[in-house]
Amino acid sequence: MNHRKNINTEIFGILIAVSFAFLITSCSISTSPKAKKTPVNDTSTLAAGAHPQIGTSFTDSAYSKDSSLNIIAGSGTKIVYTLVDTNFSIGGKSNVYEFTSPVDTLYLHYEASGDVSNYTRFGLGSFSVGSEWVTLPVQTQGPIPITPFSSPVLADTIQITGSTTKGKGIGTLFIGKESLPLGKAVMSADAYAVKLKTHSSETVTIFFASGLDFLATYDVSTSGNFGGVNLGGGVHRILIDYDLK
Repeated sequence: MNHRKNINTEIFGILIAVSFAFLITSCSISTSPKAKKTPVNDTSTLAAGAHPQIGTSFTDSAYSKDSSLNIIAGSGTKIVYTLVDTNFSIGGKSNVYEFTSPVDTLYLHYEASGDVSNYTRFGLGSFSVGSEWVTLPVQTQGPIPITPFSSPVLADTIQITGSTTKGKGIGTLFIGKESLPLGKAVMSADAYAVKLKTHSSETVTIFFASGLDFLATYDVSTSGNFGGVNLGGGVHRILIDYDLK
């Protein structure tokens, strides 16, 4: 059994060690100019229907949000995700793409519809509730419901519900001389624990670069309370470099 920590939205107030900045503005996202590492036989984007190969890497710029959902100055860091497996099995799915980094692991499954699914860990406060596949409608229209589930915590049961929809409009990510079209998806989820008097809501806005088959931006905003403790916070990250294999 794989016990490595997932990047995937530690939902509803689990302490966020790393998060992400460079706010999305309108339909255009840019990073400071940076040359992409391009081996002799590499291409700038994937061919239609193709997926990344083992050894591909993606570099994110990552920042944290405070309880008022403002970016925390000085919290920026870089995280490099490397594709190590294209036939991993987890959560009832096979042919899962496993991207590892020094801090966490990202699991993606490319659906026949053109959508992408993310194996997402849900939690409340410091308690892990469970994990579920969340399909992001980057190609189809949605909405796509998140499979509801629950987990006993202390003397209560935490209920998780939510859905994902296709966001309006498109975006563009500029990396050096590359201009990458983006599709948008939005996930909304809620956690309830009646006896603990806890309710938390989370919105995750994702821009997906189909030419790379990877998340270009990933913005998380959480609000709510757990036993009177403010669960507000979030993460925001943006892709700043990549190396396709």
